[in-house]
Amino acid sequence: MKYLCYLLMLLLIIILGCIGTNKVEYKCWDGSIVSNPDDCPVITTITTTSTTTTSTTSTSTVPCAWTNETCQLYCSSECENRVKSCELDKKRCICNYTCATTTSTTTTLPLRVLSESDIDKAIAWGEKNKFNMSNLLSKYAYPNYSIGYEHVIVYTPYLKLALLAAKRAREYRRITDEEIDSIVTSNEIEFRVKIYGDTTEFAENVAAVIKLRGEIIHPNKTIIDKAPATTDFWPNSPKYFAVNSYIFDCYDRIRDRIIVFEVIKLTGRKTYEIDMRNYK
Repeated sequence: MKYLCYLLMLLLIIILGCIGTNKVEYKCWDGSIVSNPDDCPVITTITTTSTTTTSTTSTSTVPCAWTNETCQLYCSSECENRVKSCELDKKRCICNYTCATTTSTTTTLPLRVLSESDIDKAIAWGEKNKFNMSNLLSKYAYPNYSIGYEHVIVYTPYLKLALLAAKRAREYRRITDEEIDSIVTSNEIEFRVKIYGDTTEFAENVAAVIKLRGEIIHPNKTIIDKAPATTDFWPNSPKYFAVNSYIFDCYDRIRDRIIVFEVIKLTGRKTYEIDMRNYK
């Protein structure tokens, strides 16, 4: 009986506890416990889209239509047969070429200081006097060609041509066209001066200039006679004589002029007034 009463009392306590407690708990998706389902954390859905792009490369090989022969023909056609270089690039299938450039050149012949007629006359005069050099030189001596006197010989292109023709005639040869051109295309004129002195070195101290209307023209080349010969007056003064050459590059300027040729020594100056019109 006591045991039955005990069970009834325990049942009553449980019923009263349930009536006094009106609380319901919920378990959310993430494991948390809440009394209201709305209090559960919101589920955020993240959608990830992965796109993979695959590229496909297709290569097609076409045989090169160029050959070495067709490339050469093409180069000749493009360059009008003036081909500098022509090469086939098979990797790129290209015919590379470079044309040769043509340049026109104008040849100017050197100006001759003598006419054809004067050239023929000078050669004939020299050949005629091949054994008479004095006859050639005396015509171009100033003031005269006398032995024992200082004088100047004017070596114009005409005289040079005659002297060379005489030399070739003595050798049984003819003067060549090249030798003629070397003389008649030169603008040089030479003055050979016979001078006297008393030492073997006196000629080294003798200079010369041309005076043309106040202008002083110096020689572009001087040839000194370093081996003077003894005179007929030796051992008296003058003991020696020498022949110096003074070459000027001005024949075109003085050929028809009156010039003053001045010889300058340590002992003084000597002038020669020369009319160049008297000398071809």
